[in-house]
Amino acid sequence: MPDGAASRDWTSELSVVSDSFESGRGLPPACYTDPAFHAAEIDRIFRREWLCLGREDEVSGPGDYLSLDLLGDPLVMLRDKDGVLRVLSRVCRHRSMPVIKGRGNTNTLLCPYHHWTYGLDGRLVGAPEMGKTPGFDAKAICLPEIRHEVWEGFVFVNFDSDAPPLGPQLRGVSRLLANYRLSELRTARSLPFDIECRWNWKLMCDNFIEPYHHVGVHLKSLEPSLPARLSEIVESDGPWTMVHMRYRKGRSPEEAPDPDAPALPPFPGADPLQRRTFTLLHIFPNLLVSFFTDHMQFYRLFPEGPDRVHMEKLFCYPPEAMALPQFEDAVEHNERSFIEFRDEDIDAVLVLQQAYRSRHAQPGVFSHLERPIWDFARWIADRMERA
Repeated sequence: MPDGAASRDWTSELSVVSDSFESGRGLPPACYTDPAFHAAEIDRIFRREWLCLGREDEVSGPGDYLSLDLLGDPLVMLRDKDGVLRVLSRVCRHRSMPVIKGRGNTNTLLCPYHHWTYGLDGRLVGAPEMGKTPGFDAKAICLPEIRHEVWEGFVFVNFDSDAPPLGPQLRGVSRLLANYRLSELRTARSLPFDIECRWNWKLMCDNFIEPYHHVGVHLKSLEPSLPARLSEIVESDGPWTMVHMRYRKGRSPEEAPDPDAPALPPFPGADPLQRRTFTLLHIFPNLLVSFFTDHMQFYRLFPEGPDRVHMEKLFCYPPEAMALPQFEDAVEHNERSFIEFRDEDIDAVLVLQQAYRSRHAQPGVFSHLERPIWDFARWIADRMERA
């Protein structure tokens, strides 16, 4: 971290965000490029707020595990032998070698360096030759457990033991999305990005949540069926923002199906309006969720630097849809469709990341369709100034 980055007062730079949408602007370009700002937001936001790791069904049975790196911390999300979900540090307490990698199923966590062995609850159960070390107490050694909370099937972690619980902050979202039965959805596929993601994490958040760019970036791919002008910005009551995009009449999957798309039934609990709606949800800081008529997609997004981010797209479906014979074909079709507009977004954010370094770059006047960006910027500014 640059000297003084964590303690620097950013109030002056962030004053442009303002408390009023009509007079406010987005974050200054330096907030997307300055290493000092990135270091400060890691300290003031990512070390203190609830961060989404993934879905709890990614580790569904005893011994299932998934290794993840978050903010430079090697973590593992797993189920212990009793099926209890845990998030542990996977850094050995001896010489700091990661005790496991990748994903799979295991009975123990075995350090490859000196074969220290840990149970799935994190407790040390074996340490070769350590019996000759005076005062060594294996019972006192355990992999640190990270505080976590499950909301609607999503697993969140928080490195701050004093942070308030997440669930009460998201009650409004749970009410709005109750018909989708989020906690019942199952993760069918994970699609890592096949390029190095050389842009600031907030750029993808901004681009994801505002429909205005459909008229430019997605003019031929998404705008014909999901015109930006039909979007509705949802009033938020917590650390989140939501947009409903209505399908143009006659262009929804139900009314005019893509002849190349294997048909899956819509969400069983969705009402008629939800079946004609494409919904975007951003839970601050790092969970981006898309609701289609028949499935959900979300990004696993972790910042790795001021101009670098880890990104992965996961596809989730109702269990009853996964039992249908056309399911695998439908998933592959949805992946191909995602890659088409994903690549359009990538082209845009790569150019923006470079352009934000220009001395002429500035936060512009917002369209009414960009209200979610201002909501996010205001949340960022509040956390940065509060600390």
